Amino acid sequence: MKKAFSLLFIILRLFSFKNFAFAQPEVDACYNFYKAGDYRRSIEAGRVAVEKYPNNIDAHYCLGRSYRMVGEFKLALEHMKKAESLTSDKEGLMYIYNQIGLIYEKIGYLDDALLYYSRSLSLARDLGNKSMQASVLNNIANIYEKKNELDKALGYYEESLRLTTDEKEKAITYSNIATIYGQKGDYQKAVEYYQKAIGINERYGDYLYYKT
Repeated sequence: MKKAFSLLFIILRLFSFKNFAFAQPEVDACYNFYKAGDYRRSIEAGRVAVEKYPNNIDAHYCLGRSYRMVGEFKLALEHMKKAESLTSDKEGLMYIYNQIGLIYEKIGYLDDALLYYSRSLSLARDLGNKSMQASVLNNIANIYEKKNELDKALGYYEESLRLTTDEKEKAITYSNIATIYGQKGDYQKAVEYYQKAIGINERYGDYLYYKT
């Protein structure tokens, strides 16, 4: 399974979500437990928040993300779809669509995942959000790699790389590109890109980095 691209970025951006202001303590608790990696407790808090505030976008979004992290994909999709139905805000939908894409990808519905990633990418472009564009492009590349459409995957990874400004994020994409070249049998190129990824991670002291 490929290492999730821009996980730290997505978590950090989660807390600047324009429509995701923590107006209720139960919702705040859900996000705090999520940030701490305590997904079972974030689910507990999210359930309370959803029961108390059934039309709160934040509550459904946090609960959906938490369910995804523990592999409860049906429940994750249910709450993310509910969040989708509760907003028309472009920035909010950009993140929600990406999350729905991640869920569909996890359950193997690759065409549905691609549809939602494409919707998220379109909004990211409309909003001029280059960081999110890079993240979603990487996710789209993952789908094409799983479909064994390697040239398409490579194109999306390269486009993602051009938009990525964070060097540590570039290391992930370099590794992904190396894998594609390896699958295509171009081992010289694969080694070249793995060396780029390793060089970056060594500079940041990430000696345990690996691609999963």
